[in-house]
Amino acid sequence: MHADFEQGIVWSGKDVQDWLQQQYGLSVHLGRTYEFLRAAGFTPQRPRPRHVGGDEAAKEAFKTKS
Repeated sequence: MHADFEQGIVWSGKDVQDWLQQQYGLSVHLGRTYEFLRAAGFTPQRPRPRHVGGDEAAKEAFKTKS
């Protein structure tokens, strides 16, 4: 997984679940896969959702306010 991380490949809990099933024939609950990822030193990473109709100028104006 560390090599995948360096290449920019992101593993989800579902990916780990599928991999464990394929490699070892293990059926693991999805919640447990996140525990495995955390134990390996990873944290869940997802980009924040963006609104399709967002106004970029309004976002920039809001960011620069003090």
